[in-house]
Amino acid sequence: MSTATNETIITAPVAAKLPHFSISFELDGFPVVAEIEGKADSLKAMVERMKAIGAVPPQKAAVADAKPNGAPVCPVHHTPMKASRKPGKFYCAKKADDGEYCRETA
Repeated sequence: MSTATNETIITAPVAAKLPHFSISFELDGFPVVAEIEGKADSLKAMVERMKAIGAVPPQKAAVADAKPNGAPVCPVHHTPMKASRKPGKFYCAKKADDGEYCRETA
């Protein structure tokens, strides 16, 4: 006598998770973040609605305190900083009025 059965376990289908979008914009000078869940056409429709009410993309911050090579400018001496031995670190090589080197780093 066999105890084997022909049973099949059926599980409920798992709903596909919709993509999630975050959009940053400004409305009447105020920064706003909208969270949207849906397909790309939902995202496009939301952007069109935001434009219709006067929303604009946030303005990129001007990078006025860096040279083209990426070296920051000393806030005290307003001169480009020197690269440190530590990767990504900078220091000011100027001397202060008291004869000591500037302590500004970035």
